[in-house]
Amino acid sequence: MYPISRRSLLRGAAGALPLLGAGPAFAATASDDVPPPHRVGAGPFTHVYDPSTSTGPRYLNDHTLINARGRWHLFAIVGDSAPPGGSPDSAAETSFAHASAPGPHGPWTGHPDALVVDPSYFGEEHLWAPHVVEADGRFWMFYAAGGASGAAINLATSTDLFTWTREPSGPLFRGIVARDPMVLRVGGEWVMYYTELSGPGGHHVVACRRSADLRNWGDPRVVFTDASTDATVSVTESPYVVERDGWYYLFIGPRNGYEGTDVLASRDPFGFGLAGSVGHVPGHAVEVVRDGETWYASAAGWFRNGLYMAPLSWRDTPTPWQSPDNPVAGLDVAAGSRCSHSTPPTTRCCDASSSTRTRTAGRTGRPSEGRPVRFPPSDATPTAGWRCSRSLPAAPTCTTGCSVRTAAGTTGRSSAVPPVPPRPSPSTPWAGSRSSP
Repeated sequence: MYPISRRSLLRGAAGALPLLGAGPAFAATASDDVPPPHRVGAGPFTHVYDPSTSTGPRYLNDHTLINARGRWHLFAIVGDSAPPGGSPDSAAETSFAHASAPGPHGPWTGHPDALVVDPSYFGEEHLWAPHVVEADGRFWMFYAAGGASGAAINLATSTDLFTWTREPSGPLFRGIVARDPMVLRVGGEWVMYYTELSGPGGHHVVACRRSADLRNWGDPRVVFTDASTDATVSVTESPYVVERDGWYYLFIGPRNGYEGTDVLASRDPFGFGLAGSVGHVPGHAVEVVRDGETWYASAAGWFRNGLYMAPLSWRDTPTPWQSPDNPVAGLDVAAGSRCSHSTPPTTRCCDASSSTRTRTAGRTGRPSEGRPVRFPPSDATPTAGWRCSRSLPAAPTCTTGCSVRTAAGTTGRSSAVPPVPPRPSPSTPWAGSRSSP
């Protein structure tokens, strides 16, 4: 049984709007006059901000970054970290953390929470996944709310990024499990991408709506459909779309583990498919920002104490640690998983001098003694055949000594991957992949 998560709270919401038919799958192919899409990857993540207080450790999750009026501003889901081996309660996420800095790497200064849940405001019971844009002399914060009254996308506005006022008319729209809004200017209109279901019990999708004024939004349209359904955890969360050199890049997750985000490219901002796979970023709830000519991926999550930043690369060739046929491996997402392989005994998997072996110890993806996992260096790249097996009993160590694993219940070949970010401090235990919040 999966732990409590945002998606499970809103199933069967009354008054949900039906989605239109699923959009077509567009492959990442170039026309005669357009170069092919870039291959996307990210370097090592650096821990740049810890929201913990004197009362205890806190985490950030889905977040947004905006560079305005000479400073960077961060708004994010915030909550109290769970004890080792546990999971936070997403129903208790009732405020948005706020911090600012001169640059993406800080130093970050914490501010009072930007918004706190208001049950009197059309049934708000939680606050999830803020996204902020600047337009018409003000700042617009879109966020997911709702509860017993159903999933909702709400709006609050501000003139200074510190004081926020909710839209008096109520939610912009409701959906089945509508959450994780992201807004992009496309041509002469605004497009909001968000997480949804194709219908009650249907497929996990990324949907979009269009607007001319940021307040009135059109009918929903599906831009990406995953093969998985509501019977499983969602893998179309935290959608983020970037336009670059005539291509649109959709970042979605969690895929290949809790801390994994796939990148799909398309010439059409209203149609993405797996055929357009161009990269993978090993982070959760990834956002993309640009500071001058430098691109960054940001990440957070239930099991990380705060915000992480990594350089984002746009390459003309596949990134060295993964390709569409050789996906990045993720940590096990189910307790008791073990690493097994079908490669010859002579195949080199891990360099014992540089790899850290994990212990399951009955916990989900949690390394032994709370220590970070280090993956094999590039000269110790495993060959094809590595997979994760749930049919084997739990063991204190991986029988082969390999710390690279694919997500439980899937098969895949692993290659050398960038290191998992180090723990912020000795008092903050690292935790591995879990079911997505």
